[in-house]
Amino acid sequence: MPVFDQGYQHWSGTLSGHAWRWLAITRHGIRVALGNRWLKLALFVAWLPAIALAAVVCFWGLLEQQSALIQSLLPMLGFLDREMLLDPRAYRMEVWTLSYGYFMLTELRLAMVLILLVGPNLISQDLRYNALPLYLSRPLRRIDYFLGKWGVIVSFVGAVTVLPAIAAYVLGILFSLDVAIIKQTFPLLLASVCYGLIIAGSAGTLILALSALSRSSRYVAMFWLAVWIGSGVVSGVLLGIEHEARRHASRRLERGGSGGVTAPDVESTRADWRPLVSYTANLARVGEEMLGTPEAWDKLAKLRPGAERDMTRPRTSSAPTPWTWSAGVLAALFGLSVWILHRSVKSLDRLK
Repeated sequence: MPVFDQGYQHWSGTLSGHAWRWLAITRHGIRVALGNRWLKLALFVAWLPAIALAAVVCFWGLLEQQSALIQSLLPMLGFLDREMLLDPRAYRMEVWTLSYGYFMLTELRLAMVLILLVGPNLISQDLRYNALPLYLSRPLRRIDYFLGKWGVIVSFVGAVTVLPAIAAYVLGILFSLDVAIIKQTFPLLLASVCYGLIIAGSAGTLILALSALSRSSRYVAMFWLAVWIGSGVVSGVLLGIEHEARRHASRRLERGGSGGVTAPDVESTRADWRPLVSYTANLARVGEEMLGTPEAWDKLAKLRPGAERDMTRPRTSSAPTPWTWSAGVLAALFGLSVWILHRSVKSLDRLK
């Protein structure tokens, strides 16, 4: 048998650019993740709110045209104000904004489930099987490795946030048959896409950092549950304690004849730090500001009598903290996650 010289062998294939080296890791990660049937079920469930969003914007487009297709459904819209039914185009932006707001809030919670199913194994499994030297022995840099793993999370989260938002927007335009709708609602689409990417980027970086802290994916999953559910529970308990304290203080003031809570108490509630403890609450607060849901609720509340205006706007859309505080918390978590990844994954990892 011929023995080949241990020297240079010419490569006659097609060369690809170095900028997309990370894509091979992303494709492999997606292919492996889709082998999980629970993930497929979660993806199916996550697309159900997208169908509801598309149905709402399409229905409102038919309502603007006074289409005969929905005349039989008008009696079911008694919960809407008469002004909205008489001139639906005047309230198009508010309806679309609230629809996208509810959609993104729902997908935020479902995205946490998707990340729980996909994220824990991304780096911890490589650490457990000492696969990092195999990755980095190829023409891959650490940044390519991180981008490839990060792309897996972004792909799945974007598939249930960004893609449905774009699809519903296109359907809403087609059913509206009004060219002016593009100029009016395009900022909402842009905000939805950017918000979806913020969710994917923030949560993706955080789960990668947690995955790099342990070789056991079970521990990583518990860390993620602590960040997702545990922080929300702690924030809720702190808010409940504060609410009870304010309620008792209000009763004491009423007995004393002051008539209720004072202005400093209200200002203190707006600047409350307790919601900042919850990771998802910070993401939701930033999303409210980007989509403009508080302004939409304020406009719809003006249609109600004075006594019912406070009941129109749901409690979840209130702004107990400035959105910049929530953005600062998310930025700090992002920086901490990047630092953990930089410290945990080295270019010259040794087999142990």
